[in-house]
Amino acid sequence: MPLLHELPEAVLELLEKPRVAVLATVRADGTPATTACWYGLQDGMILLTVYANARRLPNIRRRAHVALTILDEDPYRHVSVSGPVARMWEDPEMEVMNLLSMRYTGEPWHEREPCVSMLVEIERWHAYGVLSDGSDHGPAS
Repeated sequence: MPLLHELPEAVLELLEKPRVAVLATVRADGTPATTACWYGLQDGMILLTVYANARRLPNIRRRAHVALTILDEDPYRHVSVSGPVARMWEDPEMEVMNLLSMRYTGEPWHEREPCVSMLVEIERWHAYGVLSDGSDHGPAS
């Protein structure tokens, strides 16, 4: 069950802003891989998209569980979430990429490459400097 609706208001407010996120996946050899990305919120989950030829896509297909850290303007204020990919779909028309580009830039995305989009449930969360001066954890942290 997605936890987005259960997050403290201050955490949700940070997630609702178009901030840079760092997406973490696990490579086939078990080592972590991270990359900066855009994200959105939809149906109580995190909305992501990647190019169909992105190196991180096989990581996600193999182990459909990811983590993201969303940085506020002050990077010492951030929220990390993790959870399973609840739904993944081919997005050749780049509908999600255009939606995210509008969120971040106010314009549709200019590149035209097929994408794969996904919704990620929030099982765990961690915030730093958002609710207090220190670190705060959500369920199953």
